[in-house]
Amino acid sequence: MTKPSEFYVGVLDLFAVLLPGAIATAILEPRFGYLLQEVLFARPYGEIAGWGFFLAVSYFLGHLVFLVGSYIDGVYNALRERLNPYGNESAYQCATNIRDSLIDASERKALNTFQWARAVLIAKCPDAAQDVHRLEADSKFFRSLLVISALAAIVFFADGAIGAGVVAVLLMAPCFARYYERRLKSTTQAYLHIIALHRLDMLRPHDSRCE
Repeated sequence: MTKPSEFYVGVLDLFAVLLPGAIATAILEPRFGYLLQEVLFARPYGEIAGWGFFLAVSYFLGHLVFLVGSYIDGVYNALRERLNPYGNESAYQCATNIRDSLIDASERKALNTFQWARAVLIAKCPDAAQDVHRLEADSKFFRSLLVISALAAIVFFADGAIGAGVVAVLLMAPCFARYYERRLKSTTQAYLHIIALHRLDMLRPHDSRCE
């Protein structure tokens, strides 16, 4: 039987790595395809081998896109702090109080509230963890699409396709908006699950300040 954690890894690899990598490969092929033409696009070793190599290149480029996209998280963190979606009675602060009541002060440096919440959900409620993981996979997919849009804009402008380049630039805004919304919802959802588990007495803090 497939475990939720295994399902999450598969979804993350597909939507955050492989699909963006395939798009990047398709965008770069007209300009750099000649470098791999004999192996990838001419498929001298047969159709299956050609598609296998295509997937390998897509997976490699997808990880590069994923790496570049990880730097966007800093922009997200700065914007989130500026917008300050967490009030005094927020799910984030309640989850943080629950965390602080369960672990030592020295351990809090190793795990921020979201990391702790996700670890607890994996251990205590895999179905809830899968819900958070799905939202995380969505956010990482749109984060990768943001990088792909920037890459496409560069390639299109370099090729003189001004219209396509402008469209690619315009796509960056909705990609970032959706990434921001999905990531914020994934963290909020994790905190809400933690509060629910706490109220169901599945967590046992010795000094809860969410009362």
